[in-house]
Amino acid sequence: MSEKQPDWDKITEGKIRHGIAVEAFSKGMELNADNMKNIEKWVQFVIHGYDGIKNIVDDSKKDDLPKGDESILFPEKKDIGETFDVIIRKNAESLNATDKAKVIKALDDGKITADNLQVSLDRISQMIAGYGEL
Repeated sequence: MSEKQPDWDKITEGKIRHGIAVEAFSKGMELNADNMKNIEKWVQFVIHGYDGIKNIVDDSKKDDLPKGDESILFPEKKDIGETFDVIIRKNAESLNATDKAKVIKALDDGKITADNLQVSLDRISQMIAGYGEL
């Protein structure tokens, strides 16, 4: 078992993202680039709140954002391929070294795609949840 402590902030963020994505799916939203950006904006709103997001945008305090979040709030700075990559890599950070390597290899090999993104994220969440059962 890895000696690395879980990153509870990332785990919480993943759970928030999962809840919003499930609701979006139940409303008939498709998993596409626009909807992924919209879901991620809601995730960041839930995490930072109105004042947090407003301060970040109004004051250009982009350095206050956790790594990767700037591309979500300011999507013009990255294309969807980079955003997709960031989403997977960010979620994989909470995994143990072996599982993280498997996820990154699958991403690099093109096995994780926009078509199976949610299934992949759900699987990562299941892997993380399984660590608590050891």
